[in-house]
Amino acid sequence: MSSVAQLEHRVERRHRRVEALPPRGGSTLEDVLSGVWEDLSAHRPAPCPVCPGELVPRPCAGAAAAGGRCTSCGTQLS
Repeated sequence: MSSVAQLEHRVERRHRRVEALPPRGGSTLEDVLSGVWEDLSAHRPAPCPVCPGELVPRPCAGAAAAGGRCTSCGTQLS
């Protein structure tokens, strides 16, 4: 089998695997992080996107929070 034929065969196999995947549902990473930032910006705790813990807002000189830190795993958003 030539190189081109092998490549075409691999692409076709991958395409069939992707089509067989169940449809995705739920939130995207962008949705999750946007929600977290909304909460932190309003100086409210937010669910940690990494663990079941909670991000607490970090104060800053301005009106909005400077990010947050998870009280359980230590993840930080800034």
